[in-house]
Amino acid sequence: MNGAAAEAIRAVDGAGSVSASAGGASGPVRVAIAPIAPFVLPQEGTPEGFSIDIWNEVARRMSVDFIWHRVPTQSDLLSAVQRGEADVAIAAITMTPEREKTVDFSLPYYDSGLQIMVRAQNDNPFVASFWSVPWLAIGQLLLAAALIVFLLANLVWLMERKHHVNFQKPWLRAVGEGLWVTMLIIATGEHGERETAGICKRVLVPAMWLIGVVLIAQLTATVTSSQTVARLQSNIRGPEDLPGKTIGTVPGTVAADYLTGRGLPFQNVNNAGEGFRMLMQGDVQAIVYDAPTLQYWAGRLGNGALVVVGPIFRPERYGIAVSNGSALRKSINETLLAMYEDGTYEKIYGKWFSQAR
Repeated sequence: MNGAAAEAIRAVDGAGSVSASAGGASGPVRVAIAPIAPFVLPQEGTPEGFSIDIWNEVARRMSVDFIWHRVPTQSDLLSAVQRGEADVAIAAITMTPEREKTVDFSLPYYDSGLQIMVRAQNDNPFVASFWSVPWLAIGQLLLAAALIVFLLANLVWLMERKHHVNFQKPWLRAVGEGLWVTMLIIATGEHGERETAGICKRVLVPAMWLIGVVLIAQLTATVTSSQTVARLQSNIRGPEDLPGKTIGTVPGTVAADYLTGRGLPFQNVNNAGEGFRMLMQGDVQAIVYDAPTLQYWAGRLGNGALVVVGPIFRPERYGIAVSNGSALRKSINETLLAMYEDGTYEKIYGKWFSQAR
């Protein structure tokens, strides 16, 4: 849809209504939407997305005026229709027998299903191992280790400055000697002067060695755990590989119901950015969610680090929800059928989805 006709019916937000009636009703049609890319993009201002374009064309052909009614999450869409806060709800609403008991649905306008997103694995073993190393965590650990070693070097200087000629120098050079001695103690557990060492030295030397052991153990554990997660992620190829894995999904969705029904616990994911962070940091090994949304975000924000794997499972269809018995349903269905027949639907689909249907 374009030109003056499109602008005439497009409402920027719930406050910007267009005066007219919808099929004899008083006032414009209230259309509930919630952010879920690429169907309704999470942005302010004029809504955009595949479902937005579908509804704009439906409304234009039906000659109805409407206003957008924004709700925070997908789970709020049907509630808005049930409570009478909205006349229509559209985004990526899966049609189920349970939901059909509370609202009416239009004909399906998108075939979807669930899929899995994991961290990408490189075919080159060396490159894969390189990227599986948590460089940020290692950098933070090395910085903390450098600070601890520097403090220990100062302790060595304070302990030796009156007894050893190598420490009777300007502070900076003396601390340099302390750094060397500290590293030797961490590496060997010894400082020399076994027979003449005082009580302070006998306590400090094993303490420094123990601190070094802890730092090395922490570094080893950080690298090993990250590579273990990477190996586990590489084994996820489909829903049959999910048991025993750490999974994330959006609560209150069909994906959450699917996991719960199969006894698979999951961590809550509130948005795409949080899901990416959880995957990249190893908090979860897989995200299970609607296939088109995962494909959209992986392609646009993943930067090659995230990949959608396996077949689409738990097939589902998206529909436009209206209140039970609403007269809008018949008109919407007729309009959707006309859009299928004249190719308009295919043009809108091609705008948002590159893969062939």
